[in-house]
Amino acid sequence: MQIGIIGVKFTGKTTLFNVITGADQPTGQGGVEPHLAVGKVPDSRLEVLTGMYAPKRTVHASIEWVDVPGFEGGAGPDGSREATRFLEHGRKVDALAQVVRCFDGGYGPSDPEGELETLALELGLADLQVVENRIERLEKEKARMGKVANLLEPPLFERLREQLENDRPLRDLELNVDEEKIITGYTFLTRKPMIVVLNHAEGEDAPAAAAETARAAGAEVVSVCAAMEEEIAQLEPEEAAEFLADLGEDEPAAHRMIRASYGALDLQSFFTVGPDECRAWTVRRGATAPEAAGRIHSDLERGFIRAETVAYDELVAAGSHAAAKAANQVRLEGKGYLVQDGDILEIRFSV
Repeated sequence: MQIGIIGVKFTGKTTLFNVITGADQPTGQGGVEPHLAVGKVPDSRLEVLTGMYAPKRTVHASIEWVDVPGFEGGAGPDGSREATRFLEHGRKVDALAQVVRCFDGGYGPSDPEGELETLALELGLADLQVVENRIERLEKEKARMGKVANLLEPPLFERLREQLENDRPLRDLELNVDEEKIITGYTFLTRKPMIVVLNHAEGEDAPAAAAETARAAGAEVVSVCAAMEEEIAQLEPEEAAEFLADLGEDEPAAHRMIRASYGALDLQSFFTVGPDECRAWTVRRGATAPEAAGRIHSDLERGFIRAETVAYDELVAAGSHAAAKAANQVRLEGKGYLVQDGDILEIRFSV
């Protein structure tokens, strides 16, 4: 899974990217090429399981982050070319995280709602162009053939056009299964899950009006001070904990952003445990036990027989796998079982 960090130029995108992934990209310089790095998903449950099993290694779930070059479309002769590059990068990711400047920082007064409006307009216009191009091709197909190949397409794309012309993102439009299949290959920007990160100055709060505007557009909202998060990330764990405690926090704000992004993609974690390794694995909500097994190895999905399953809370409350089994909390689940967030799985298979 990839999440694209987007926004207008000089919002603190790259600073936040560095904090999340541990990268060391230069900041405040703009640029035309994206940065890619993998960041682990913080999960206190995995730390508890590590304490219980004392494995040789612990492996967190991870997400790939793409720091998309800052947008400033229409500014000068290269504006349209820059906008095209920006949109191309945005189409390739699974979700978008827009960083919004809520501080001065030497760049002048901030305009959070203006930034939200600018990006929403740009993404909406890009999607509208795709929709209108498809409608035009459908009309030519009907004129040439007397009908269109898929009768569901013309009314669907008219609905998409109406939605976008009314300045509403496509993610707010309810589609049935057949309609979802039709638009799968179009990579609509306003259909992607959206997280809005309000990047404010230290000691200040993110503007409530901007947060309300973002939520109204269907986005998850996270408030961070990227500059302070950068300082925290450079501290030793004990010092970072003390610093956060002084602020009245129990974790860095960047962790909230990572989890919000994880949630926006409708993902969940299950675990495999043992003396060699404790690992968090990522699947979409609603995944079956064989699909989860396939995340571990394709052979496990192909030869799936059963999944020995215990819920995280029940395992921890019991104190050990043996105690959970004695209390009848360990279950054998078949192919139709829908994996739940926090499940500990052991796959039985034969190939």
